[in-house]
This record gives sequence, structure tokens and C-alpha cells, in this order.
Amino acid sequence: MLEKIFENNGPRIIACCGSGGVGKTTIAASLGIIGALKGRKTLVLTIDPAKRLADSLGLDSFDHEIRRVPPEKFLKNGLNPSGELYAMMLDTKRTFDKLISRHASENSQKKILGNRYYEHLSSTLAGSREYMAMEKLYEIYHDHEYELIVLDTPPTRRALDFLDTPQRLLDLLGHQFFLKFFRPYLYAGRFGFRLFTILASPMLKSMSQLMGNRVLEDVAEFFNLWDDVMFEGFRKRAKGVQKLLSSSDTLFFAVGNPMARPMKEALYLYDQIRKNHIAFGGFIINRVHPQYPENILNNPDFSNLTDIDKTLSEKLLFNLKKFRNLGNSDATAIEEMKNKAGAGIPVVQIPLFDTDIHDIDGLLKVCAHLS
Repeated sequence: MLEKIFENNGPRIIACCGSGGVGKTTIAASLGIIGALKGRKTLVLTIDPAKRLADSLGLDSFDHEIRRVPPEKFLKNGLNPSGELYAMMLDTKRTFDKLISRHASENSQKKILGNRYYEHLSSTLAGSREYMAMEKLYEIYHDHEYELIVLDTPPTRRALDFLDTPQRLLDLLGHQFFLKFFRPYLYAGRFGFRLFTILASPMLKSMSQLMGNRVLEDVAEFFNLWDDVMFEGFRKRAKGVQKLLSSSDTLFFAVGNPMARPMKEALYLYDQIRKNHIAFGGFIINRVHPQYPENILNNPDFSNLTDIDKTLSEKLLFNLKKFRNLGNSDATAIEEMKNKAGAGIPVVQIPLFDTDIHDIDGLLKVCAHLS
């Protein structure tokens, strides 16, 4: 069903979005494998520390360095991909540092990178991970090293939050609230700033008592440097990222499972993508229970089982009934989602497999349903 997206004129970026725990990483890795099998040099970029992805792809280590999936992992399955598959995990702090180095002068770089508030900000600021994911995606895309990039987006409470992160982060770091209180420090220096805090507004006095003068100085120094040399570069970059995500080179998929909340998140994602005029590839519903015929409970066939007593047969029948109900429930949920999304929206279903997906063999099973 998704064959066309892997053709040479297909998208260069595929983004897998959705709530946590629905199997986005597995789907992203599987899409990456299909890309390599179709002859494209493919990179799977994940934001979460996904050790499971490393294990599934047969990588000994997995970090911020781009690593190639060993070709022999495919050969043992009788496959010889004409493309190549690579994977990497985002390092938020390293990406933030690299961005500072790109936009700031050497002198400003030293000041910013050595600023203690920046050390805290670059690692823990809400939204910094999502922003840096977009930044890394933008960087890799413009390096033109890979023909296809599959992005495994971070799990969020709302599926499209990471798309708004660049603007939200800029709104925070460029907000005049900070400059309003710290503007006198821009002209005062450290000694002047200490005097300024004594004579300042009650709010700044409270901040000083809560944070300490030294911490407040670090914060003020950071926003001074940010306002002087960084904000405009970040603003232009954010616009570039948003333009890329809205271009024909990017295709979004909503990944979910048949449970109520992930389905709601997937529909919300689709709705927001449509409002933002972003290309939508369809829904990928993971871990779908199979459907069984209605009459299977009336005449179950246990003939291939030997030495089975009545108690065990009753338990098997009870278990079968539960699975049949789950299959019917999943089918109903997916049908309701199709009706809400409207006709013509692709929906791909990945079944619930007997075993967990933990290696190339398992990922190839997923690939079979995707392609």
C-alpha cells in the first residue's frame, strides 16, 4: 500500500508521529528497512534513547554517531538490499552546542558555552529536545547525504506538539519579559548588576533571594548574549524548519494502536496536519488483534490437541472468546476512525504478532504489512 512513497520521486523525509507506547520506533525502523530494500540510502533518526532499536537492527552501540546497519543482517534472510540503512540517536546537548557554534562568533561561543545557565537550559528546557530534533533533521536534509530520512518523533501528550516547538521555544527565549528586567544589566556589568538588584523591583528582589545573585547574573548574561548574537539566527532557522516540514519532501504518518487514547491522538494529529496544509501519508495502526468467524465458538476444533481434558478445553475456549472480542473491538475502533477521517485516507494495519519484535526477522514481518 505504501510502495509509491519509496520511489525516486517520493518524499525525502518520513515522520512517524503519535503517542507513546504505540510502536513508532518499530514502524520507523521497518520503513527504513523498506527504503534500503528499495535502493535508497536511508537514515533512521530517533529522538528517544531507543536501545531496542539498536538491538532490532543488530547494532552493537547506538548514540549520536550515525552507524550503518551491517549488510550481513539482511543476507542471512536471503536479502541483498541495493540501498544502505543507517541509524542514529539524537544528542540534544551536542546538537544545541553545535548550533551555538554555527551562529555565534568564537568569543561569544566561549561565553555562551561556559555560561552555567546555558548548561542547564540546553539539557533540561522543556521543548529543547524536540527543537533539536527538528534542527538535526534540517541539518541532515541539507547535507544531501541521504536519499530518505525516517524520523521517529518523541512521544508527547499531544501528537503534534513537536511541530510547534521551534516557535514556542523562540517565543520563550525571545520574550521581552526577560529583557524588561535584565536590560539595565546589559549596560552595567557584574558590579553594576549587583547594585541594580538592590535597587530593583520587588519581583527582581524576590528572584535574587530565590535564585541567588550569582545565578541571576548567569541568567542575565545568557539573555544578553542571546539577544545580541543568537536570536535572529534561531528565528531564521525555525522558519526554515517549518518550511521544510510543510514541503512536498516531507510526509507524515500517524501511528497508533486500536486503544481509545492512541486512536484519538492519531485523529488529532491528522486534523492538525490538514489544518497546517502538511502532506499526510495515512494512518498506521499497530498491534491489531485478528478477527475470528462468529461460529468458531460454537464448534472449536481441538482435534490436533491430544490428551486435553475438559478443564483445559474450557480455558482455551474462554481465551478464544476473549481474543475474538478483542478482534471485533479493534475492527470497530478502526472503522470508526476511518469514518471520522473521511474517505480516501490510507489506513495500514499491522497485526499483533505472536512474539515481540526484537530483531531484523521481526522487523521484516512488519515490512511485509507496510509494503
